[in-house]
Amino acid sequence: MTAYVDIVNRALQIPGTRTTVTAAELLAGSSNEAIQANLLIDPIRRQLIRMAPWNFALRTANLVYITSSPGTPENTSAPTTLWAPGQPPPPWNYEYQYPVDCLRACFLIPATQTGFAGGIPITTAVTGGAASFWQGPPVKFKIQNDQFYTVNTATVANGGSGYAQGDLITLAVGPNTAQPIGAPAILQVLSAAGGVITGVGVVNAINGESPPLAGSYFAPQSNPVAQGSTTGLGTGATFNLTFTGPGPQRVVVTNQEFATLTYCQDVSDPNVMDDEFQEAWVKILGASLCIPLTGDKRLANMRIQEANVMIAQARVGDANEALSVNDVTPDWIRARGISFSEPYSGPFSGLDWGGMWPIFG
Repeated sequence: MTAYVDIVNRALQIPGTRTTVTAAELLAGSSNEAIQANLLIDPIRRQLIRMAPWNFALRTANLVYITSSPGTPENTSAPTTLWAPGQPPPPWNYEYQYPVDCLRACFLIPATQTGFAGGIPITTAVTGGAASFWQGPPVKFKIQNDQFYTVNTATVANGGSGYAQGDLITLAVGPNTAQPIGAPAILQVLSAAGGVITGVGVVNAINGESPPLAGSYFAPQSNPVAQGSTTGLGTGATFNLTFTGPGPQRVVVTNQEFATLTYCQDVSDPNVMDDEFQEAWVKILGASLCIPLTGDKRLANMRIQEANVMIAQARVGDANEALSVNDVTPDWIRARGISFSEPYSGPFSGLDWGGMWPIFG
C-alpha cells in the first residue's frame, strides 16, 4: 500500500538527497524536507490531474440545481424585461453548483429526461421537441462564477424525530412559481438522542474551504428553515442558520435540464491512481523540490524534462485503457440538422489533453 510519505520519499530521490522522512515527521513538518514537501505535494497533484481526463479520476454525478430562466419547468415565475440577478447569465438557461470535489469539468452527458422533449421519435431526432438521446454529442456548457450567500453555522430549532447520526439533510426550497432561492444548504446530523437531533454541521460546498460553507443562496433565508429531504428516515426538523457573504462560487451554466457532468475528481489516495500517473506525480514533485533543497535550477529543469516523458507515457497508457471510436457523421445525416462534429470524451473521444509541465525560466 502506497502512502503520502512513500510518494515524498520517492520524490526525495530525484534531487539526490540522502535523507528520508517519516509519516510523523511529515505530519508535524519537523524537517526542511517535510516542510517543502508539504507545501508542494497537494498543489502538484491537483494540477497534474487537471492536465488530462485521467480514467482513474473520472467521475459522473448529477449536478445540484441552483436556478433557471423564467418559463422553464423549474421556474415558472413571470419573465423579466432584462436579465436580473438570480437568473442564469445569458445565453444560458440553467445554472448548477460546481461539484465540490471537481478539479476539471470534462463533459455534460446529453440527458434523455427533459421537460421539453416530446413527440414521436424519428431515428435520433424527436418531432416537436428537443433532441432526446444519450449517444449524441456532449452538451455545451461553461464554467464561471456567481455571487451567493452561504451558511457557515446551523443550530437545531426543532430536533424532529427518527434521525440517526450521519444522516444528510437537504434544506427546503421555495415553490417553482417564485424566483429560485438558489441551491439549499446540506447539513449532517452529528448527534441524535432517541431520534431527536441535538447537533448538526454544515457540508462544504466549496473545495478546501475551512471552516466549511454550505449552500448557494441568492439571499439569506428567514429562520427557522425546514428540512426538504434526507438520506435517512427522520422528519420534522428545523434549523436556525447564520449566513455569510455574498461571495463568489464557481458554477456550471448550460441549456441542459437535469444536467449530469463527468469530471476529474480530486483523488488524493495514491492507491486509486494509475501506477504511471503516480510515478509522474513523484517525478514532478521531486523536480519541484530541487530548487528549495539544492538551489540547482539546471538539475530541476533536467528532472522536469524526465517527468514530462513520464506524463506522456502515462497519457498513452491511460488513453489506451478505453474503447475509442472515431465516428464520422455522413452528409445525409448532417442535412437533417444532426451533426456530431464537436470533440468530446467518455464514450466520446478527442478531449483536449493539455500541455506539459513548464520548466523553470
